[in-house]
Amino acid sequence: MKAWVVIFSLIVVGFIGWQLWFALLIGVKEPSYEVLQKKNGYEVRRYTPYITAETRAAGTKEKAANEGFKVLADYIFGDNTQNIKMPMTAPVFVETTKDENKKNVSFVMPFDYTIKTLPKPNNKEIKIKEKKGKVFAAYRFTWHPTEKRVAHKKELFAALLERDGIKTLSPIMLARYNPPFIMPFLMRNELLVEIKKPRK
Repeated sequence: MKAWVVIFSLIVVGFIGWQLWFALLIGVKEPSYEVLQKKNGYEVRRYTPYITAETRAAGTKEKAANEGFKVLADYIFGDNTQNIKMPMTAPVFVETTKDENKKNVSFVMPFDYTIKTLPKPNNKEIKIKEKKGKVFAAYRFTWHPTEKRVAHKKELFAALLERDGIKTLSPIMLARYNPPFIMPFLMRNELLVEIKKPRK
C-alpha cells in the first residue's frame, strides 16, 4: 500500500474520531429529563424546569436558526449587563410562530443561574423566559435539519403519535444539538411536542 494512502486513511480516521468526540463527549449541558416511556419510533420524557433566552428571526427554519443563533450567541458571549461570558448549552430550539415566516429561536441558559441572577441582555430583541417542567414526546433524527427534511420528519412523527393515540398540547418544535461543521450522519436533531403525562 502506498504511503499516501496510509496517511490519508489516518487523517480520515482521525477526523471522524474528532467529530465523534465533539458530537458525543464534549460535555455541553442540556436540560435534564426522565424517560417515562420508550415507544416505537420516539420516547416520552418529563423535563425539569429551565430558563431560555429567546429571539425572533424571519425565513426558513435553517435561516432563522442561523440568524437567531448569532443574536443569542452575542448575548452569552458578553453582550449583557454584566459583560460576562456564559458557557454554551444545548439544544437550540426553533419554533414556528403564528406568522409562519417568523421563528422563535431560543438558547437554554446555564443551569447555575436563576431568573434573578442571570445577566440581562443588552439587545432588546432578546427575552428571558422561565420554562416549567413538562412532558414531551421526542423524535430523534440525523443529518442537516433543512426545511424539507424537518417537514418530512414532522409528518412521520405526527403519524406515530396518531398511531398511539397521543394528543399534543403544543406545536412541534425543532431542537438542534450540534454546530453546523459536524458531519451530517453524526448530527443529533429532535422534534419535541408537549403532551399529557401518560398513565402507567
